[in-house]
Amino acid sequence: MDQNNIIECGGFYFIHNFDSGNLGHVERVPTELIAPGINHKTNAPETPDYEFNIWTRPDCAGTEFENGNRTWFYFGVQATEQNVLVRLNLVNLNKQGKMYNQGMAPVTRTLPGKPQWERIRDRPVHSTDDNTFMLSFKYRTADNLKATTFFAFTYPFSFAELQIALNSIDLKMLPLPPPQSPDDIYYYRECLIHSLEGRRVDLLTVSSYHGISTDREEKLTNLFPENHERPFKFPNKKVVFISARVHPGETPSSFVFNGFLNLLLTRNDPVAIQLRKLYVFKMIPFLNPDGVARGHYRTDTRGVNLNRVYLNPSLSYHPTVYASRALIRYYHFGCEKEDSFEEGNLSMRSIQNVNETSEPLETKKKKSLSPYKIGEYGKREKSSKSVGCNKSSTSIKQANASKDKNAIKNTNETGQLADQVYDMKLQEMPSQTSDASSKASDCVEPDPRSLLTCNVLRTCLGSDVHLSTSEELNLQGNNPLRPLRDTLKNSISLLMESSSSVVGDSSTEGKESMTSHVRVGWCAECRRAARRLDLTAPGLAAMLPGYTPDVDPFMTIPGPTQTRSENPKYHTIDEYREHQRQQLDYQQKMLSESSSEEKDAVYFCANCFKRYVVTGLNEEVKISEAASSGSAAVSAHSTGEGDAKPQPITEVSNTPQSAVATKEEQVKSGIKALKKKPLPPPAVSTRSAHKEQESGLYLYIDLHGHASKKGIFMYGNHFEDPESCVECMLLPRIMSLNNLHFHFSSCNFTEKNMYLKDRRDGMSREGSGRVAVLKATGLVRSYTLECNYNTGRLVNVLPPTTRDPPRASPPTTGPPAPPKYTPHIFEEVNPYQVGKSLGASILDLTGQHPNSRIPCSEHRSLPALRDWLRAHTRTAKPQC
Repeated sequence: MDQNNIIECGGFYFIHNFDSGNLGHVERVPTELIAPGINHKTNAPETPDYEFNIWTRPDCAGTEFENGNRTWFYFGVQATEQNVLVRLNLVNLNKQGKMYNQGMAPVTRTLPGKPQWERIRDRPVHSTDDNTFMLSFKYRTADNLKATTFFAFTYPFSFAELQIALNSIDLKMLPLPPPQSPDDIYYYRECLIHSLEGRRVDLLTVSSYHGISTDREEKLTNLFPENHERPFKFPNKKVVFISARVHPGETPSSFVFNGFLNLLLTRNDPVAIQLRKLYVFKMIPFLNPDGVARGHYRTDTRGVNLNRVYLNPSLSYHPTVYASRALIRYYHFGCEKEDSFEEGNLSMRSIQNVNETSEPLETKKKKSLSPYKIGEYGKREKSSKSVGCNKSSTSIKQANASKDKNAIKNTNETGQLADQVYDMKLQEMPSQTSDASSKASDCVEPDPRSLLTCNVLRTCLGSDVHLSTSEELNLQGNNPLRPLRDTLKNSISLLMESSSSVVGDSSTEGKESMTSHVRVGWCAECRRAARRLDLTAPGLAAMLPGYTPDVDPFMTIPGPTQTRSENPKYHTIDEYREHQRQQLDYQQKMLSESSSEEKDAVYFCANCFKRYVVTGLNEEVKISEAASSGSAAVSAHSTGEGDAKPQPITEVSNTPQSAVATKEEQVKSGIKALKKKPLPPPAVSTRSAHKEQESGLYLYIDLHGHASKKGIFMYGNHFEDPESCVECMLLPRIMSLNNLHFHFSSCNFTEKNMYLKDRRDGMSREGSGRVAVLKATGLVRSYTLECNYNTGRLVNVLPPTTRDPPRASPPTTGPPAPPKYTPHIFEEVNPYQVGKSLGASILDLTGQHPNSRIPCSEHRSLPALRDWLRAHTRTAKPQC
């Protein structure tokens, strides 16, 4: 019996040495022990002629990485007798009782003879004995003794089949002929990277010639080993990134991928033409080719679930996910940027922003969720974009941060400070490279014109944080307090000074204007969040750094009487003198400000690090994150729908440095408009429109298969902002209007689902592609598309398209029964399949579909659909 090639048992030959094959061990059941069964067609008893017990190989079987994934099986049987009844018992599978209770059945085909895969006709029987799941089914051997009958868990799609399919596309599409029209297909295939076992990971680029440039994409570090030319750039098109088979056994993802690719490569389809005109599609068909080839169900050759390592993939151990993440960041930023983690080691800690939720802080500490929130992470990515698109941008690594953290007092706020300084990407400033500038940053001799005094630091960090004196900073040797302090002041400098000429003419006022107008406080949005927090946990808001309850919201730098303690205690005479000096300075500032009430002032929020302008009429004009103003990729306008009524808070987008005058005019005109128009009554609420992310990415979808009772659905991410929630749910809702089998009610957008840990390996979904892409780029449209192996629970009633002729209403015979899912359900190019409906839904997102169903649906229009989703978010129950 040769375990490496073919297993011979009882005169039958069991074959498993092929791409995606999986079979471990076979034993024949003695004839006298074969139990009789029932023929489900005739209900007559029947006894099989042969019976075999079969064991599958777990993922990474026989290695140190062997694990408990035992769901996938794929093998062939060659018999020595014709037309005999054989029972096969798979005795060591993972429990999948729910799926088989729904009618799930393995698939089979016979070569030669019946080359098409189909589900076995005999109803399988499953049982659980001593915590062991066993699946049994029967079949009759073929008349041709040279034929081999294959069985698999579900419809296979192997690595070899992928390469054959891609090679056939290459023969059809390449070499690209000279374009005759801008609508001609632009197709490019390249090797992104090689897997651990040397298999190629393909990257496909599909678009049209609209917006094509003569420049080519850069060859990224450690990627594209074949050293061929990269595809051409499309500067004005955003990227739709689609990947599949990160879990090798989830073959429905390949069929959805193939269907969508076939749609994009259809020359005359109006949906495909419009998709290619608007977007560039970057597609990775197999993210885990080694696992696919070895017949694994969920892991790679080292037993790793690759959909849990997107936060910090290793080039050495997770090359395919490393390459995928590098590509996503490249298309997001528009250039190659050094990633923020050290290989294999990533800290997931940061300062919590109070305006993201009013939940008590103590409750947050008890949760097992990552302290990163969506809004905070998006701001930091925007901040990193201002540094510039080059590999030499400075980032603080974990090794240095750990030294800094060991040298600081062990308090909650001090630990948060160290985590924030570690996590933020900062531009290298003179204060970090010269001793003179470092000395100038000490607390003893502050620059009276500088914004980075001890008062500002204490206001941002809280009065409990110890700020070192010059004597402490000038110790001999390497003092970890100095780089930590300078780095913090550098980060605040970037946030406060990157758009210093917001008010006034920068050519005449310059630095003097900036230092005379920028002040520190809490913006109205953060103060409202703090008040909600105080209602939830009275007294807790008073402990927030720099927050002063029951004080005018547009207060300047808080004086010593506005700190956490009403009666501050002084341990030394120096502390008392410092307190008296601060109080005197504070009173002088209040007197100078009271004489110029009508003068506009720029404020810096100590909580969210945003800047805002307060006019003489006590009206707040919020300014977008200053850290993003230096990025050349930031556009001078914002998109989105909004109400035309005047709003008390006006968002003003930052522009590049070359357009400072335009930015100043926008801010000034906004301030003048607010002065002329009174505030609306408090009862009238204006709806803030969702703002498009400043990114080269438009959409990210990772394709999967699943074994639950749900049909086809999506996982999205959770957002505190209602408008971001609406935008996240928009694509799944449109999918349910374009596809018969998509279940919008099964979609999950909860925060819990972003951080849920797997029961089998304990790894968190925080490391999945969907969540990691959001955290790396701030992309709202980041999804996991899940397709059931078997069937769903419902069939949608699709509205007609705008160009469909009117149809007679069919007789009401009740809703149709959900069909058994096949590759045709996932990939066929017709209006009812997942591949085509996904493309149609992408166009519907922006109203670009040439024959949309939305006007004939219950919603009638895209704005009405958004309104429906807003109401849905308020009434829907949280999903588990």
